[in-house]
Amino acid sequence: MAQVAFTVAVLAWLFQKTDWPNLLQRFQEMDPWWFAAAAASYGCNISISSGRWWVILRALSRPAPLPWLWRLNWVGAYFNQVLPGSVSGDFLRAWYTRHQAHGMPFALAAVFSDRFIGMGALVGIALTAFLLGGRNVALLPGMDKTMAVVVVGYLVIVVLILTPWLNFLATRLGKIGNALHDIRLGMAALLRHPQALAATIGLSLIVQGFSILTFWCLAKSLGLALDPAAVWLVWPLVSLFLALPISFAGWGLREGLVVLYLGALHIGHDAALALSLLTGATVLLTSLPGVLLWFGIGRHPLSQLQAIEAGENPG
Repeated sequence: MAQVAFTVAVLAWLFQKTDWPNLLQRFQEMDPWWFAAAAASYGCNISISSGRWWVILRALSRPAPLPWLWRLNWVGAYFNQVLPGSVSGDFLRAWYTRHQAHGMPFALAAVFSDRFIGMGALVGIALTAFLLGGRNVALLPGMDKTMAVVVVGYLVIVVLILTPWLNFLATRLGKIGNALHDIRLGMAALLRHPQALAATIGLSLIVQGFSILTFWCLAKSLGLALDPAAVWLVWPLVSLFLALPISFAGWGLREGLVVLYLGALHIGHDAALALSLLTGATVLLTSLPGVLLWFGIGRHPLSQLQAIEAGENPG
């Protein structure tokens, strides 16, 4: 309920500042070809990220068929948009791969690693844009402090994953502590696997490149000429913040940040709001095939322990 309240409050605050005829006109004049390109780009984002998940599971010696992961990735993308938070679909992905991962902790480790490496790519892209972005970066309010917090925070999490400082959880929190310990060990195993780590970083840069391309295409569909800082710094940073579980599927939080930062880059309130709303709608509409792929998933042989055990022990 708190997430819904936050989303409603932020959107209500933004809407009362909006020129509604102007906003609606922007949508009516939208270029459908650029919109279609954006939807195709986001579809590539979802599909290619399933390959990153496949690499991670193989690195953890818990392989799963790529077509199965592709299906689950689309299902997870859909549920991330219709359930509270922005990672609900990730827990669903872990649930349906728990048998291949030999337990929920390692299934969660793979999914969290998938998410974490993707966030690392966003941090790298945003930091590069911040350092090379030129004078317009200085227009973005508090960007220097924000980037410092993001980079340091990410590095601290990496250190916590790789060091034994959190081992006390296994003794202090019982079964939950043991599960958290296994999740940390699984994520640490990936970070210590050079080939798999390099592959997942490379795939993450491609995946996030399609996310950036989606945002840029939607801006073109609305006739907006975005500054490079908006494309390479603002959008990756906004994407990072959308992982915070403070809004409903990112709605409200995304709009507030996009209006704030694009406003500093001389994009009007209505134009920035239209772009953010269109981005959210595109992500939701593009992920709709996930609901079709979800039907019957519980009857799939790979989601049933007995079928997997039979395949592993044919005699």
